[in-house]
Amino acid sequence: MEIEDGHLPFLDIDRYRKTDGSLGHRVYRKPTHTNLYLHQKSHHHPANKHSVLSSLVHRAAALCDQESLAPELTFLTQVFKQNGYSHQQIQRAMKPATRTIKTEDKPISTAYLPYTQTTCGRISRMLAKYNIKSVAIPPRKISSYMSPIKDAPGLRTPGIYKIPCECGKVYIGQSGRSVQLRIKEHGR
Repeated sequence: MEIEDGHLPFLDIDRYRKTDGSLGHRVYRKPTHTNLYLHQKSHHHPANKHSVLSSLVHRAAALCDQESLAPELTFLTQVFKQNGYSHQQIQRAMKPATRTIKTEDKPISTAYLPYTQTTCGRISRMLAKYNIKSVAIPPRKISSYMSPIKDAPGLRTPGIYKIPCECGKVYIGQSGRSVQLRIKEHGR
């Protein structure tokens, strides 16, 4: 239970009491928040990097009241700088998004390309000439190339088992407990 002492956090919003007694609201971050986001030098498509910045700006505009918005945007500017973004990238993210409606034909198909900094843009431009939309997907993580560390459940799950006996006969059974435990019991 949290007791209100001038402010009360709820989800991503910090509700606070203003000096005139009315309530205000701003973005809430836990005290353990590190302000680390997708770094500008990371190997991701520029659109992904821009969406990190613009989504945080949009979140500030949606959650802050008029008094809290300017300090929040100043704070975000500092955080973006700490994460390696240039002044131009930050200013672009701070501008409200405007959608432009294209009158061109809809793409006939979509190609999903693994993002590599040197080739993804070139291939996308070539495909666009043939009215094919391209979407950059992040590269696979190193962990996807490695086998899992944990052992398969194997005999630690319930199931049907077959135990050969020294006399040449075979014992077949079914257990709701782990097969490993049932084999130990049978051995006793």
